[in-house]
Amino acid sequence: DGRAEKASACPDDPPMSAEPDAAAAAKAAGTAAFKAEDFEEAVRHFTLAIEADSTNHVLYSNRSAAYAKQQLYKQSLLDANKCIDLAPTWAKGHSRRGAAYVGLRNWRQAIVAYEEGLRLEPENAVMKEALASIQRKLAGGGSSTVVGGGPPSGMPVVPGADGTAALAVLTLLFTLVFFLPFLSVPLRDRCYQLALGTGLAGYAISLWRGWPKTMATLKDPRFLQSHEVQRAPLTLILLFSPPLPFALAPPATYALHRAVRLLASKAVSKLPGALRDRALWLLTEEGTHTTLAFAATSDLMTAISAPLTMLTHGFRAALISVVYAQHVAKSYHTSWYHRTAVEAVTQKLDGLMHHRRCPAILSSLYARVKGLVSSYPRRAAS
Repeated sequence: DGRAEKASACPDDPPMSAEPDAAAAAKAAGTAAFKAEDFEEAVRHFTLAIEADSTNHVLYSNRSAAYAKQQLYKQSLLDANKCIDLAPTWAKGHSRRGAAYVGLRNWRQAIVAYEEGLRLEPENAVMKEALASIQRKLAGGGSSTVVGGGPPSGMPVVPGADGTAALAVLTLLFTLVFFLPFLSVPLRDRCYQLALGTGLAGYAISLWRGWPKTMATLKDPRFLQSHEVQRAPLTLILLFSPPLPFALAPPATYALHRAVRLLASKAVSKLPGALRDRALWLLTEEGTHTTLAFAATSDLMTAISAPLTMLTHGFRAALISVVYAQHVAKSYHTSWYHRTAVEAVTQKLDGLMHHRRCPAILSSLYARVKGLVSSYPRRAAS
């Protein structure tokens, strides 16, 4: 895995004399499987070793590395955390945690992990290079194996930020009602249209309040590339197309953020403690980045699922499938969040389709489709 640092290239192999025999045998088998690049088998053996000796921090480190090789970064992070719990002063555990966070694209937490590891082992060249690689990316320069870079610096702007709280609440309400399982189809369709309509009105108000009312504004590249201008035509087409459930997620996400911001001093402050804290967290820089990342991922899921609606709605759904694909393709070039979402899904599919148990014909078909899809953003942006 190019994005997980080199420390995960080989499991740790301290003297086995202190280990129970069963754990030592399982760890040896796991190490052999790891070196043979059979990472599923390595995980199995390391799991057996952990069952025999659950206090050995090295075993969790080894399994963390095997998980990372399979791009199972959440499991890798859990094992790295357990390793650190058992041996907080062992630098390798923090290195494993950093590698897992890199895989999860949580660059800031990866930096924290590597810095802690280097505090314990200042001359570790692998952690030094991994940390420098992330820092170069976050600074926007240099070549690196870290894919996708970091999010834009400073507080990002959520689309429709200047809209009204009433429209934001209505967008959320109609979206929630749309997903109620007992609604009739006509009522669900009406809620879908109302959710999109209130979202569209929010974009319109935001543009009206946020830009000069002059002809020059219509020619301003910043205006033309704004989130609201990009989403407004798409939302209009969605209003007159068969429902795409994922399509409500981005406007609802933006509406949630807008509602919390506009009502923070009134309704939000009166919420119960935990709920209030979670709502106000959305207004922090981290919460705002998370909002935009979730919306971008929902955009990608909508584009992927849109062609499937042609199975039930025929070619009535073809137009929105093409339009949404163009929207995501253009956003790929203008939005770090969309670019990161596309790269994350691509890397996950790469791992699945290049797995040794994946049929060759499926891998070949995937490579062809990937080539066609990869060229589409360049054509759409030109």
